Amino acid sequence: MDKFDWQASESAPRNYVMTIVSGGLSYHDGSGSLYIPDGSDIKHGWGTPVSSHVVGPDLKPLPSQLRITFFSYTENQFYQGKFDLPYAKILKLFQEGYYSPNEGKHVTYLKIVVGVAPGGAVTVWLAGINKTTEVFFGQAEKYDGEWRSITSNTTLSREEYIQRRLLDALKTPEAIAALHKNGVPLGLWARYRTRYPWQPLFTGMTVRDGRIDEVRYFTGELDYFNYPLESSIAGSTRPVPSQIYFIWEYTKVQGRSYELTFDEAEIFDAFKKLGNSHPSLQLEMRMTPTDSGKKVFSVWLRNAKDAIPLKQTRIKIYGVSDRKVEDVK
Repeated sequence: MDKFDWQASESAPRNYVMTIVSGGLSYHDGSGSLYIPDGSDIKHGWGTPVSSHVVGPDLKPLPSQLRITFFSYTENQFYQGKFDLPYAKILKLFQEGYYSPNEGKHVTYLKIVVGVAPGGAVTVWLAGINKTTEVFFGQAEKYDGEWRSITSNTTLSREEYIQRRLLDALKTPEAIAALHKNGVPLGLWARYRTRYPWQPLFTGMTVRDGRIDEVRYFTGELDYFNYPLESSIAGSTRPVPSQIYFIWEYTKVQGRSYELTFDEAEIFDAFKKLGNSHPSLQLEMRMTPTDSGKKVFSVWLRNAKDAIPLKQTRIKIYGVSDRKVEDVK
């Protein structure tokens, strides 16, 4: 089986608005290609698909090549590239599929998402229910593109048009001023791909159904974990997480769902410090009882010798009863 029902989609980092001028994913058998949605501002988050255009037959070959042309507003720069994709890897992932806890059955991927970022970074992910997997990372080249490929507006200069798009994306002149002051973090999306041998650890907590429902990574990938991790998975390396979602089962019928959003600078600094001194890491979610009987939740990164509290982690807690989620005031 080498044909699947899949769609192409596009992605770009939040706050770094991009536009895909043109692009396509060429089928492995040379029978054609599927275009990548283009012409719109994209800024929804790295790895987050934006468009879903249903075109062509339901079942079609998988791609072995990507061609892409795009514009980066924060740099006022065109990029283009042509890349060979790891077809054998893509085919194997589609054929093997994975278990989806949301669906309660074995499924496979539904989209091939092409991400573009400042500096010419290009990533390709396979995306499905409960899972997004990176399969390619490349570098596009700068080139002098035709401005009319971005807009037919002749009443605004290129600089004025870009400022309007940036204001629309960043919302405030202060945010634009901060961008001009701090600059664009070129190379950031490549650095996101650094992997560490880490695994989650729960102390004083039991996760419902023995599962961490969602782990998002700065690479744009998405997964879930059965907890405790199987030995074959526990020893794997993985990127630094950006968000984790799980349900703490504090009684057999009630729980609290926790959504953790990590501070980027803090968690990367912690991984670098502890990962360099000792490679095996644990991301600990700790529930500690106090003398007054209350319980305090905290997050730590630890190795065999040291531990760093992740104090800047944003935590949202929702009440869960009979599988219904309600805000806790």
